[in-house]
Amino acid sequence: MTEIQTNTIQTKDDRTLAYCEFGDLSGYPIFYGHGGPGSRLEARYLDSTAKKFGFRIIAIDRPGMGGSTIKEDRALLDYPEDIRELADALAIDTFGAMGTSSGGAHTTVCSYSLADHLTFNFAFAGYTNFTEMPDAAEKLEAPADRLSIKLAEKSPPLFRLLFKGMGIVMKMFPKLTIKSLLKTVSETDKKIARDPQFQKRFIAEQKEAFRQGGKGVAIDAAVHYVDWGVKLKEIPGRIHIFHGTEDRLVPFSYGQHLADHIPNAVFHPLEGQGHLFLFEKDYQEMIFKLAETELKNRK
Repeated sequence: MTEIQTNTIQTKDDRTLAYCEFGDLSGYPIFYGHGGPGSRLEARYLDSTAKKFGFRIIAIDRPGMGGSTIKEDRALLDYPEDIRELADALAIDTFGAMGTSSGGAHTTVCSYSLADHLTFNFAFAGYTNFTEMPDAAEKLEAPADRLSIKLAEKSPPLFRLLFKGMGIVMKMFPKLTIKSLLKTVSETDKKIARDPQFQKRFIAEQKEAFRQGGKGVAIDAAVHYVDWGVKLKEIPGRIHIFHGTEDRLVPFSYGQHLADHIPNAVFHPLEGQGHLFLFEKDYQEMIFKLAETELKNRK
């Protein structure tokens, strides 16, 4: 693949918003929400499949990660407003949206704020609204994730220090992050994560996530643990929710909870799959075929 070009716009509140484009640059636009920690570079995994199906992937860095300016008081509902500004800047009126992991929740609320502009919306292995699922924190398997939630609530300075440390480890000892991932994920995910090309790209986009330090990454994580600013039942737009039954990073029950409470949700439980299914070609093909069908049905 050729060198990745990064573009920026200035938002109304004078922040820089960095983004990249992949796939068919003249195709139908889809705004992509990366995982957390993550960056716009993550969307390159979709490049060839998106190109095959004629979709233009526009991937932004969320505030404080990669090349996007940090926003201290950020809330989940700020994300669709950044998408709105970028879409306006690019003269795009209707579009699709998709996001994975932490990007899943950000993408989910687009079906609330941007319902009139969305042709389709896909959330992969995403979080649910913790204020509507009282045992959400307990469902997390990784002790580090449960600790993160406790620190976010009881000691924000320690919470941010945790992410600062993660950034240092990522910069100095990136292979440790890969080892930690392999210890945590499902067997199907391990097959993906052991691939040297996956590891090379994963390390690069993780380093980009921490380019400004850990503060922006910490803020990005914290928005999941508090009130989203909208109830799931208030989300009017249609949304497809994909979740692996063997996901060890974001529990399958989160996807089920979203599907049970969002009125126009369509649930796609992926039997035997873990957290990383989006990076498999077969699932990318399935996803873009569905996007193609959704687009035809809306025309």
